[in-house]
Amino acid sequence: MRSLCVRVRRGEGESVRKKLLEKGLLDRALHVDRDDDHIYLPVLAAPEGMETEERDFKERTRGERDYKVLADVPEGLRALLPTSFDILGDIAVIRLPEELLPHASQVGEALLRASPRLRSAFLDRGVVGEFRVLDLEVIAGEDASATVHVEHGLRFKVDPRRAYFNPRLATERRRVAALVKPGETVVDMFAGVGPFAIMIAKLARPGVVYAIDLNPAAVELMRENVALNKVDTVVPLQGDARQWVFDLPCADRVIMNLPHSAVDFFADALTRLNLGGTMHLYHICDRGDFQGVLDDLVLKANGMGVRLEVLRGEELRTYSPTASVFSADLLLSGWL
Repeated sequence: MRSLCVRVRRGEGESVRKKLLEKGLLDRALHVDRDDDHIYLPVLAAPEGMETEERDFKERTRGERDYKVLADVPEGLRALLPTSFDILGDIAVIRLPEELLPHASQVGEALLRASPRLRSAFLDRGVVGEFRVLDLEVIAGEDASATVHVEHGLRFKVDPRRAYFNPRLATERRRVAALVKPGETVVDMFAGVGPFAIMIAKLARPGVVYAIDLNPAAVELMRENVALNKVDTVVPLQGDARQWVFDLPCADRVIMNLPHSAVDFFADALTRLNLGGTMHLYHICDRGDFQGVLDDLVLKANGMGVRLEVLRGEELRTYSPTASVFSADLLLSGWL
């Protein structure tokens, strides 16, 4: 497989490998290559300050990479192993059914063996606290959840024990960024560590992106990510989004990525949206209920004296056997 790589002299290989691991840039789905004088380290993106080149690498075999094949669990339980889990930088986060909990450490070790780029594997025991952070139990590797996650060439410092971050929204974040027009004022009401805001600032040309979050730890990480990605149009703000939006200029675009309760902030956000502006709202509900949610939002807007058009509604991912996470692009098109 063709990949970007960093070429280093043999004596320097291990120290550079560790640096790339720490930055979340080493592509450990590929085998490291060598010749008489150099080691070639495959990377996911070009590291700052290091020269890269392209080279063909051998991919790890399916057997080496399928954790379900490697997991040392009773055969009767193998079918219960989850087909998906989240990877954030060099850590894996997985949910397990109750039957597999006694075998969690074996599952964790299999994850690390299947994907050598991983440093740690964690069991997701659900969300806790006011800021809905993850209750994580280490099941293999280091008990350290802070990592650097790479997404479309951008790097984000994340720690799921301290601040919400969803790696499964990478494509959605890039989609929204591509819609932003030059000079727009954007308000990200629930910004977390800043992935939507920074993606927009890096890939589009907004006038300003106000990025709000209630969680002080998230805003601290967001400020670090703004510096890490060298963007100057993102303004991190800590506090209640419902209060902040009335202290900020009206927006051309509002992002509401708080699927459990974004609809509760709908009226406040709509009053601060410019005519012709767009709202990107994310919502969790039963699959058969989403159209009704959209209809209710349109009616609520009509009751506020404005016309709201649904530009797009899409199911993004499964949340439970009956519910999914949905996205909606809503246009404030005029007065009634």
